[in-house]
Amino acid sequence: MSALSARLTASSIMLFSLGTQAQDAARVIDLECDHLPPMCNQLGEPQEGMMIEIGSEALRRAGFVPNVKIRPWKRAMQEVTGSASALMVYFARTPERETLFRWIAVTNTTDFGFITRDGSPPLDSLDQATAAGLIGIRAGSSVRAWLLRQGIKTEQLAESPLEEMAKMLKAGRVASFFGAASTFRPIYQRQTGTSPVVGVRMYSDQNWIASGPSFPREDAAKIADAINRMKQDGFISQIISRYFP
Repeated sequence: MSALSARLTASSIMLFSLGTQAQDAARVIDLECDHLPPMCNQLGEPQEGMMIEIGSEALRRAGFVPNVKIRPWKRAMQEVTGSASALMVYFARTPERETLFRWIAVTNTTDFGFITRDGSPPLDSLDQATAAGLIGIRAGSSVRAWLLRQGIKTEQLAESPLEEMAKMLKAGRVASFFGAASTFRPIYQRQTGTSPVVGVRMYSDQNWIASGPSFPREDAAKIADAINRMKQDGFISQIISRYFP
């Protein structure tokens, strides 16, 4: 091997080593979400999930390495509030959560309304829903606080995970489910082979990426900037249209 070839080889090895070290040194950030297909899917499912794709891309653009963790909401929230290297994605900003989290950026919005079992009439108002009977909601969902602010009583609500709630709605154990059709409809269809009836949109809420109070502000700013660039270059719109054509 010539002296020039030896120097080139040594330089290549050094550059590769430096690149590897830089990659190894990149900060790993946990990206946490409940299991909510098609928003947040488990490892091994055909797609990552819309919000996982958006959150992971934001972390990569900000110079971090995403580590996805699918957790029940309560556990995820406990982990994120006590961590300096974890984020929540597909997360609603509510008065109860306001001081517990650092609200980094809005990713998109979700529509909420009343959903009834197949073959039933739609419920297009709070009065119709309360007259129909028990209202089901996903355990840990921010919609509970919204319904209570609208005058719905606690005893009018039933809380369960989405899979159980779909069974309850089909069996008539709740008269309606209040939530996002984007996450509830696929579960109901998978369980029953039919589509539920979706009423009019009652309200829309913003989805956030959020951290605990000990998460570094400078890292939060990088992620917020990445989300803004993803909106401007159309990345977020492209991901949403792929999941909801």
